[in-house]
Amino acid sequence: MTRQTSESVVVMKTLTLVLVGLAALAISGCGGTRPTTFVYPDYNFGYIERIAVVPMENLTNEQGAGARVTRFFVTELLATEAFDVVEPGEVTQALQSMSLFRTAELTQDQAVQLGEKLQVQGLFLGSITESAVVRSGGSTVNFVTVTARLVETDTGTTIWSATHTENNKSFWSTMFGTANRSMAEVTRECVHHCLGTLVH
Repeated sequence: MTRQTSESVVVMKTLTLVLVGLAALAISGCGGTRPTTFVYPDYNFGYIERIAVVPMENLTNEQGAGARVTRFFVTELLATEAFDVVEPGEVTQALQSMSLFRTAELTQDQAVQLGEKLQVQGLFLGSITESAVVRSGGSTVNFVTVTARLVETDTGTTIWSATHTENNKSFWSTMFGTANRSMAEVTRECVHHCLGTLVH
């Protein structure tokens, strides 16, 4: 092997290592981690055909964060075509008639009663626990954390739950200065990842 050939091999190996490293950073630098999930053992999810999304409770200081998560949740569920989804107005009317306000903390009896009123087999409940903008170097990072659960309405038992944190900080935006995603985009992605652990 000539000296020139040997140098070319070294250069190629170095470039390969750099590209592998960049790919690994890109994967690990995506805006968020995998959701933390729970699935009730051996439950037959085929029983759940019609569901309602109860307005998500806002536990952050950002006004309107709960309503934003609820809208994205309904839209993402409709997009999956996995369930018949009750219109949000009907859900609000049913909640008001039962004087229910702390929607993320329904008791089992309340969940059963609400299910009967809405004629659904499942209720999606949840909250947004984080919605913040944080300065990081010369840029800003949007953080969103959503916790959601699916309650079957025969007994009021939680059969699925997921918690996920998403942010708009990515490898590519850091390396190349590309535009970060808006708070709305980060929220939608957070909800998408949560529901992705239940329906595909």
